[in-house]
Amino acid sequence: MDFSDRYMRLCEYIQTLTNVHTTLLNIPSGKFELPVFSEACYIEPTQCNAFHTHYYGACEAERWDGKYIYYCPRGYTFIAATPTSLNIPMEQCLIVGPIIMTNDDEPFEDPLNAGNMPSKTVPRMTTKEVRALSETLSMAVNACTMDTLPPDVDSGRQAELLQMMYDLTTDPHTKKYPIESERQLQEHIRSGNKAGAQHELNELLAYVFNQTENDSVRIKSRAQELLILMGRAAIDGGADVDEILNLCQKYANEVENLRSVETMNRWIGAILNKFISFVFDFNDIKHQNVIFKATAYIKENLAEKISLDMVADRVYLSKSYFCRIIKEELNCTFTEYVNRLRIDRSKYLLRNTSIPIAEIASAVGFGDQSYFTRVFKRQTGVAPGRYREQGWTKK
Repeated sequence: MDFSDRYMRLCEYIQTLTNVHTTLLNIPSGKFELPVFSEACYIEPTQCNAFHTHYYGACEAERWDGKYIYYCPRGYTFIAATPTSLNIPMEQCLIVGPIIMTNDDEPFEDPLNAGNMPSKTVPRMTTKEVRALSETLSMAVNACTMDTLPPDVDSGRQAELLQMMYDLTTDPHTKKYPIESERQLQEHIRSGNKAGAQHELNELLAYVFNQTENDSVRIKSRAQELLILMGRAAIDGGADVDEILNLCQKYANEVENLRSVETMNRWIGAILNKFISFVFDFNDIKHQNVIFKATAYIKENLAEKISLDMVADRVYLSKSYFCRIIKEELNCTFTEYVNRLRIDRSKYLLRNTSIPIAEIASAVGFGDQSYFTRVFKRQTGVAPGRYREQGWTKK
């Protein structure tokens, strides 16, 4: 059973055990090898593309040790899992979801009111359960890579590389470094032309492998140079600067693990595909994911003291950048947003329970009832007691 077949079998097992929809994303083709839960959702004023959303999750999973919990623009939770082995290029990613991640029975409210996904059919899980599922998926995906045969070197793009290496060996006039291939490679990356970029990369790799004569030190040095060259081109093409620089640093640390021509070829090819894909604009997806992840953390810890430092650290951003996203996306400050979530939770408790107001104030993180009352009245126009009296209490 090959690697892809193991993945497909794993998808079947996960869905049977958890009742959560599971699919397999094929990165090079941009297609799902199993039916995706939803190909697209119309979200005013655009449409959310399933491949872009889940490819973002796949890229983050590779960045964060093979697993990543993220949110689609609708607010549903997904988990992406990829192999962590350097010898297995990220060509496929397990996608599990949607899930409604919540620690209580509060009804799920579609944050974007898209209205075309039946939330009643989406499984609910606690944050602890989602994290446990994420860890399980990561271990299972890596188990699928064990004892996997290396790819056929005579197939696909590697066949072209081998032919180029042979031509270099037999033609005495091809000793000059193909500097034009460097320029063309960068241009293809900027424009998102994968086929053209792969062809030019093969030209460069063929030269490198031929001239270095399998000298691992020289191969690693050239790999570093190509890494920087491709990263700069991706940035020129519109990819996020911080993302690309972080990836370049991560990959630079992996160079020492390259042990053969074949390993380098697969490694640099996988990086090329990633850099080209990052030329797509993931900013909207990334920002929405940050908002939903921050919201989930705040809701989970409403009764505790919540600081800007804590939440920014949770979403792996600097305080200033996180505050800017909150301001741009929600048109409020961090403190205002936390208070908004606290008041929303208090309204639910006022409507559905008979808990005293003082206890509700404490349960949602207001240590002082009078301050809770002031904030509640400012947001709703009425005091908490009046809100409950006006018929909101659950019958």
